[in-house]
Amino acid sequence: MILVVLVSLSCSKPVSDRSELKILKEAYRSGHLTVVNSILKDIQKNRKFVSEEEVLFAKTLFYQGNWSEFFSHWNSIQNKTPEIVLLYFKAVILSKTQVTVSANDESRLVDLLTVSPEACLLYLKFTKHKDRIHEKKLLLAQGKQFQTHLDRLQKELGEKK
Repeated sequence: MILVVLVSLSCSKPVSDRSELKILKEAYRSGHLTVVNSILKDIQKNRKFVSEEEVLFAKTLFYQGNWSEFFSHWNSIQNKTPEIVLLYFKAVILSKTQVTVSANDESRLVDLLTVSPEACLLYLKFTKHKDRIHEKKLLLAQGKQFQTHLDRLQKELGEKK
């Protein structure tokens, strides 16, 4: 059923309507990555992506393992959301493709360190060959802060029961 709807969407007008975007997201969640990717490529030929389509396209490329296309798409993205930044660094770590990460891109990941444990882990993996004892101490302190927030959350949820 979803496949029929998606094929009809690709043949019709661009996906600017919220309901059509919702259908694409549902198809993505259902695992129809190739179909979603194909539809988004057709959309990309006709117009620029809206931000949600951009993220969805990056995700399909990432989860399909299309590294060269993913990195090419990364270079074309104007608004690099935190979600896309995390995907980019996962791709850098996972892919066998030699990628030069700019200082600007690395600073985007560093900006996420204070709010994302995942960003901390990615940063450690990304910089594992660099000896940065001072930064490791900061990341350990950040880990303690995340644990403090988690403990507070568990306490708050325990009191609400």
